[in-house]
Amino acid sequence: MLNLPPTFILFDTEQTAWEGSLQRNWSGPNEYKEIVQIGAIKVDNEKLIETESFTVFVRPRLNPELSTYFIELTGITQQTIDKNGVDFLSALDQFKKWCGQIPIYSYGGDEENLKENCELEGIKLPFLSAQFHDIRDIFDLNGIATDKYYSSSIMEAFGKKSSRQAHDGLNDARSILDGLVELNKK
Repeated sequence: MLNLPPTFILFDTEQTAWEGSLQRNWSGPNEYKEIVQIGAIKVDNEKLIETESFTVFVRPRLNPELSTYFIELTGITQQTIDKNGVDFLSALDQFKKWCGQIPIYSYGGDEENLKENCELEGIKLPFLSAQFHDIRDIFDLNGIATDKYYSSSIMEAFGKKSSRQAHDGLNDARSILDGLVELNKK
């Protein structure tokens, strides 16, 4: 059992992106990091298994048309967003209710994406900051150089390739759990 709470949440977000936006830190004209998907799983730390999952698609307000780059990167289509997407406030409310008071972990601070989107909407983040944690700390404490990996590629730290589609919030959360399982075997 890893040094984590008995039950915890792993989550990941996907946000609007364009060719080169990561390198520009979304500083191009009209480049906002609007969340398009929140994916999360609840984990039983004793068994290191997923006990429940959550995913919600979000319709971007400032850039409602997804870029070809984003679609090719994530596999999330415009049709998926148009048909299944909800506004950010609804998505955030659903996520908050699903999480309750359980500690929430992400690979590198995805709560900052939530905060940025709250700022875009002119609202306060409805979570306590203390509820969020960086799961990289657990890997780092156990000798894994997390700066070489992403949530979707952490299995490579163990000489394995992830079988999951990268850049999908739910899959990336599951990939982190896969990495924790490998870490626990060490």
